[in-house]
Amino acid sequence: MKISDPWIAKETFSNVSKVEKKLSYSRWIEFIETRKDYFTWLEDTEEGKTTLANLNEVPESFRTKILKAHDRMKALAEFSPEKGYFEVIVQFNERLGVIGTTFQKEIKKHHLEVLFKMAEYLDAYVLNNGTQIIDRDVISGLS
Repeated sequence: MKISDPWIAKETFSNVSKVEKKLSYSRWIEFIETRKDYFTWLEDTEEGKTTLANLNEVPESFRTKILKAHDRMKALAEFSPEKGYFEVIVQFNERLGVIGTTFQKEIKKHHLEVLFKMAEYLDAYVLNNGTQIIDRDVISGLS
């Protein structure tokens, strides 16, 4: 199975906008907060702090979106000093009730193990392409 930017959701989907069962935002926050050794909130990064400090320079029409993105919606991991950015992004989508991921590197077994723990905590699935469930058997079969 080729895995690319997995999702976390309470149900499989072919169209993410059709998801009916929503993830709990408060449980998402709890999960990230208990794993601060791995995850960092966007607003706690240097980039996030700078963005929020300079919010008055941003056109008013964009401020709400920026504030929302910096309100425990995006967790980052695995900062690469050479590249100057975090290579793992996990983002809660409040409107859709799902979590999307972006990997700027090859997805390894340990990444899926973290996502699986997150999904378990949220009573949800780790999904590839929204339709394929990534379970313990799939993860254990990876090198």
